[in-house]
Amino acid sequence: MAGPSALLQDVVSAPADVAPRLAYAKAVARRDPERAEFIRIQLALARWRKEFDRRLDPSLERELTLVRARGREWAADIAPLVDGWQFLSGFVEVVTLDAAAFLADAEEIYRRAPVLHLNLTGVRPVAERLFASPSLGRIRSLRLHALELGDAEAALLASSPHLGRLEWLDLGGNRIGAAGLEALAGSAGLPRLGYVDLSYNAVDDPTPRHADEYDADSAAALRLQAAHGPRAWLDARTRSIWPPHRDAVEYPRGWNSG
Repeated sequence: MAGPSALLQDVVSAPADVAPRLAYAKAVARRDPERAEFIRIQLALARWRKEFDRRLDPSLERELTLVRARGREWAADIAPLVDGWQFLSGFVEVVTLDAAAFLADAEEIYRRAPVLHLNLTGVRPVAERLFASPSLGRIRSLRLHALELGDAEAALLASSPHLGRLEWLDLGGNRIGAAGLEALAGSAGLPRLGYVDLSYNAVDDPTPRHADEYDADSAAALRLQAAHGPRAWLDARTRSIWPPHRDAVEYPRGWNSG
C-alpha cells in the first residue's frame, strides 16, 4: 500500500476526485485519527451542502473544532505561498493571494495542495499575463472582488483560453460597464460558468433576482441571451437555488483558517 506522501500526491494530482482523499484518510487514520476524521467529515459535509439540506448537520461543530485546533498544522506546507486558505473536502482547496504571486508560484502551489478556487488581489497590474496564463486551467471558482477592474480587464477575462472549467465568478464591487458585460456574455471560453456576481459595478447587475421563492430573469439578461445565446449565469431557469453554492467556499461565512 502506498504511503501518505505518495497518496497526498495522488490528491493534488487529481483535485476533483474523492477516491484519493479517502485513500489518504485511511492511510493516516492510525497515526493521526483527527486528520482522517476531518477529511471524512468534510467529504460528508460537501455532499450535504450540495444537496442543500436545510437541517443543521451536527458535524459542523466538530469540523470547526478540528480546523481551529489543527488547521494551521495541516496547511503548513501551503501557508508560506499564500495570504489565506480554506479547507474543502479535507484539504486546502481555496487560497487567497496576490495575482503576481500566483503567476510566480502557481506550479508550486498546485504541487502542495489540490487548489481549485482562487481569491486574487492586485489583478490590474498583471491582468494581461494573468488571463493568458495556463495556470488558470484547473480553476473552478475565481473571486476578483473590489479590485477596480473595468471593461478592459473584463474583456481580457472573457477572451481567456484557460477558463473552460470556471463555474463561479465574483466580479462584484468593480468598475465594469456595458462593454465589459457584453464581452462576458459574448464569450465562448466560459462554457461551465453558472454564477457571476456583478453587483456594485458601473453597469447594473443583469443576473437573476430572487423574488418570493422563484428566480426572475432581468430584461438585460433576456437581451444578452437573445444576442449571444443561452448563458447559464444569466438564465434563472437553470438553477434550483439562489445563489448557487461555490462548493461551500463561503460556508461558514467568514471562516478562514488562514
